[in-house]
Formats: sequence, C-alpha cells, structure tokens
Amino acid sequence: MNIFVLEDQWIEQQYLKKVLERISTRLHLTSFNITIWSSAEELVTNLPTPSVQNVYLLDLEINGDKKAGLKLSQLIRQNDILATIIFITVHDEFLPTTYSYRTEALDFIAKDQDNIEERLSKDFQFVVEKINHGPQPRPVFKTAAGYLRINFANILYLEPNPTNSHQALLHTVDHRVITVTGTLNELEKQFPTLFRSHRHFLINPTLVVSVNLGNHTLQFKGESRTYPFSRLRTKELLKNLKELNQPFQII
Repeated sequence: MNIFVLEDQWIEQQYLKKVLERISTRLHLTSFNITIWSSAEELVTNLPTPSVQNVYLLDLEINGDKKAGLKLSQLIRQNDILATIIFITVHDEFLPTTYSYRTEALDFIAKDQDNIEERLSKDFQFVVEKINHGPQPRPVFKTAAGYLRINFANILYLEPNPTNSHQALLHTVDHRVITVTGTLNELEKQFPTLFRSHRHFLINPTLVVSVNLGNHTLQFKGESRTYPFSRLRTKELLKNLKELNQPFQII
C-alpha cells in the first residue's frame, strides 16, 4: 500500500507518520510505503502510477491556501480513479464543500479530535477490504460497432493495428483479439492503469508474472509466450510492478 501525505507542518507530519506506522503494524501490512509532501506542487510533480493501492491523506490548508487540498484532490481523482482520498484538517467547516469537488473522499477527519488514530485505522481496514475484495474496473473501449465494456482483469495487452493507424488490437486472456478505436498513445492517456512497456505494447501490469532483465522480455500469467519491453522503460516497469504489491519474478 502506498500512502501519500500532504501536510506542511513538520510536527503534524511526524505525528501522522507514527500513527500510520502503528496502524500498519496493527493490521499486519507488510508493504506500507509512506511519502510525505509539504506542498501541493511537490505531490503533483510526483503523482504515482494510478492504483487501488494508493491512499492520499490531504490537509486542506497548505501554505496559506485553505483549499489547496481540495484542488489537489480533484486532480488526483481525474488521474487515479481507484485511489482512496482522506482529508485531515482543522477546517471542518469545509466538509460540505468537498462534495462539490466530486472527489469521493473516504473520510473527513478534524485535527482537534482525539480519535484520529481510531478513525484512520477503520479507514485503512476498509481500504484493505477494497483491495482484496473490491470489483475490478471495467474500461469502455470504442469500436466500429459501438462501445465495448470489458473487465480490466481480462485485458492482456494492446498493440497497433497494422492495417489501420487509427486503431489498436486488444488481446484478452481468453485469446480473443478485438479491434478498438484509438492509437496506443491515445489509449495510454485514456486508460492510465495500463502500462506502456514498449512502443508497440500497452500491457495490463497486474498480469505480469516475470521480467527477464537479460533479454528484456516479460511474461503474463497463463501465457507461455514472452513479450519485449523497452530497455529505457525497465526502471519504470519494475517500479510499476512493485507498487501493485503483488508477486512477480525477476530473472
């Protein structure tokens, strides 16, 4: 699980870090990475790969801007529909305002309460349940016949259509090949949960089970064939796979 804290006060940063570490121990979370940012600009510059594993703890007021956290939450939600957003702030009068930003925050915790750790612990229990049992997203692709909604878990990869530069071929885990509208560049922007491993491949990273660093190939779950990935994308590929918090082998 990846925790991103936006808080500009050092004392509050250290307090939240200790609270989160205790919660991690209590819930037996073996992978629990905490990153703390003091400004919204820093966090925006370093927005992670979209993932259900991402949890954002945002203060509303940052460096004098009382709505900095709200503005940032809107950007986060546009980029990362699967992430969890939690507000922790002294400005509880802004609670009704959060709904107009349509960020679907999980919780809104006032800093002057004495049950912050208890609230956060319950929130993280919910996040764990969402990760373990939540429904998979179902992306919608445009096709010549209309629109196709498909479970994310059924997508293996996409590659360019050699006969039409404005289309791509979507390969599924059950070996179907579906022609969809859009170039890989366009589809990469439209579906950020997919990963551009190569100029000719847009993959589902959750299905990768092994990465061969010697010949720069990867293998999907249930597939005997291997697929190339760009040498230049090696570091980003490994970072993406590690953030998913699921097992894979490096060869």
